[in-house]
Amino acid sequence: MCFCRVLKFWPLSFLWSKLSTCEQLGHRLQHLQIISSNKKAQNQNQLMRKANIFVSLLIDVALGILLMSWLYRKNRIGHLADTLIPVADHVAEELQDLLQWLMGAPAGLKMNRALDQVLGRFFLYHIHLWISYIHLLSPFIEMILWYVGLSACLGLTVALCILSDIIALLTFHIYCFYVYGARLYCLKIYGLSSLWRLFRGKKWNVLRQRVDSCSYDLDQLFIGTLLFTILLFLLPTTALYYLVFTLLRLLVVIVQGLIHLLVDLIDSLPLYSLILRLCRSYRLAAGVKFRVLEQQDGKPLRLLMQINPLSYGGVVQTYRLPTYSCYPRDSWASLCKKLFLGELIYPWKHKGDKQN
Repeated sequence: MCFCRVLKFWPLSFLWSKLSTCEQLGHRLQHLQIISSNKKAQNQNQLMRKANIFVSLLIDVALGILLMSWLYRKNRIGHLADTLIPVADHVAEELQDLLQWLMGAPAGLKMNRALDQVLGRFFLYHIHLWISYIHLLSPFIEMILWYVGLSACLGLTVALCILSDIIALLTFHIYCFYVYGARLYCLKIYGLSSLWRLFRGKKWNVLRQRVDSCSYDLDQLFIGTLLFTILLFLLPTTALYYLVFTLLRLLVVIVQGLIHLLVDLIDSLPLYSLILRLCRSYRLAAGVKFRVLEQQDGKPLRLLMQINPLSYGGVVQTYRLPTYSCYPRDSWASLCKKLFLGELIYPWKHKGDKQN
């Protein structure tokens, strides 16, 4: 299934690479290939890896079955479906109140009235479309959740990845707002920086990737002054919308990041090695140590050799399983710079990925 040619076509390949559920399923299928392989382990590390993967799969599936039995008991799926629509409506109402606040005089700030009204109505229309979409799906939500709950039999990590994808789908409008605000803010920031170089008699050399000197005539300076003034006075309104929606987007990303960290912990924790260290510590040795039992003149020296077991931290570090999971791509300085410039941020990326 991992190397199926059908998955290489555009729609399926796009979904397989973007949905964390598909990534987790592919990761677990690779684990099944390793376990079911007829190739014998060449050394102890490969044998321990197979044992750790096998125990991890068993515990993951056991936790998933427990979660599934809890969901289908006392009609919790129905109660969850009944509360999901009111929660979505409440979030939409809160966003509408936030936009109404931004369209007024937020925190006493004087905004550009025309641009403020255009942006506010644009985002309010998107919220209206989102509410209509949610109510259109409301008759099918219980059935969707019923089938989603069955996926917990594949493991707790699969259920957590589905939860992450559901959060991404339910907050897709927030992501759209963030993209709109970031693109508009980024356009103004780069426009202001380009016009600022015009005032100093410089320009950006695209071929050599550097700033060179340049002479401008009077008409170019006049047009540049007008554009700079317009962009500068419109910047606070755009920056406020960008700031608000960026904070909302970062909140969603933090929640998804915590879910991915939990999935990464379940996938990578060497449970068999930890159980072996707890029950039979002598099987995981970090070396030996000698203790003097008897030392007398004229008699042979008697020593006691004892096995020095690995520490629990050493066990985790030595036998930790590789995962597909995500880690922050940028440093804090690079992240703050991207936030200031309005560039789109994808804080979580796959380890095998080289691009956003």
